[in-house]
Formats: sequence, structure tokens, C-alpha cells
Amino acid sequence: MYKFWIKIVSLIFIFIFSAYLFYLNSIVKSQFSAEIKVSNTITQINYSFNDYPPELINMLLLVEDQSYFHHHGVDFKEIGRVIYGYLFDDKALRGASTITQQLVKNSLLTREKTFSRKSEEALMALLLELSYDKEFILERYMNTVYLAQKGDMAYHGFASGSYFYFDKDVKDLSLEDMATLVALLKGPSYYNPINFPDRLDRRVKMILKMHENYKKIF
Repeated sequence: MYKFWIKIVSLIFIFIFSAYLFYLNSIVKSQFSAEIKVSNTITQINYSFNDYPPELINMLLLVEDQSYFHHHGVDFKEIGRVIYGYLFDDKALRGASTITQQLVKNSLLTREKTFSRKSEEALMALLLELSYDKEFILERYMNTVYLAQKGDMAYHGFASGSYFYFDKDVKDLSLEDMATLVALLKGPSYYNPINFPDRLDRRVKMILKMHENYKKIF
């Protein structure tokens, strides 16, 4: 009798979880199968993946997601390293979100730091990578990530950020310009070039050094 009820409960759990995954997958497909919708308070220029300079892509991956082409949406090895460092090496607890997870969060979820929200983010990232290839996801991220604010107008994507900060097409950026855009991903307000030039300069130099010294990812 005990085993019978375990089977029943297990079947109910599998059914509920499968229905939940189907629901999340429908949200992911609806969001990413459609063209990017831009409101009148957002400036955004959509480039194809191949239009972005390889150096910019490389800097982005070095800083944000070095295992991007090897994980399936969630980097479980990186999560393990973060937890181990926090528990045994007294390292600060830092984020381990992949670019895929960041895209899901930016497009579909809130920024609240709860277990349920993080779990949903991870599941949706896995589902996203089941349906779309790496280049599509990276292109979508680079076209939509928040980079600047001026009054009521927000600037999303590296292409619009390039014009906002440098008045240049993204293809014409110098390495330092590219490093600046990647640096600003961490927080356009925190690294604001007018209010905090020294803070931004330190991060730009770090990114340029990584780009010069580490093996190229892309």
C-alpha cells in the first residue's frame, strides 16, 4: 500500500511538473519567436549577429559568460564553483547567471532575488536553448541589453549604445570603446562615464587586459 501511494504521488508530481514546463516553454516560444517590440521610450537598433565585431563579442563572453558555447543555458560547474568558494574559501557570493539566463530575466522576469524566480529563470534558460541556437540568443542579448538612460528615453543594445556614447556605428568602435560598452553592462549608472570616470576607467582597463591576455572565445 505504501509503495502504491508513492507511485501515485510521483505520477502526480511528474504530471504537474510537465504541465509547468509546457507552460514555461509556451512563454519562451511566444517571446522569442516574435520580432522585438520596442516602445516609444526605448531607442534600439537591431543588428544581426554577423554584423557585430568579433572583438566585442569576445569581450562580452570573457566578462559575462566564458563557458557560453559549452553549457546548455545554465552553467552548473560555475554555480558549483561559486558555492564552494563561498562555503570553503570565504569568497563573496557572486552571481553565476549565464547570458541565456540574463536574457530570460531581462525579457520575461522581474529582478527580485527569490529562489522561485531564480528557478524559473534557470528552467526557461534551458528551454530557450532547446529551441534556439547560440548565435540567435547572443544576437538577441546584444540587441536588447540595457546600456543607458537619458530622461525618459532608455537605450538598449550595443548598436544604440554605440551611438549614444560615441556617436559611431558599432562596426567603427575602437577596442577601448568596445570595452567601455561591455563595462557598462554591469551598471550604466554605477559606471556612468560623466559621474564616475575613474571607476569606469578601471573596469575598461581590466576588460582590455582580459581581451589581450586570455584565449579568445570567439
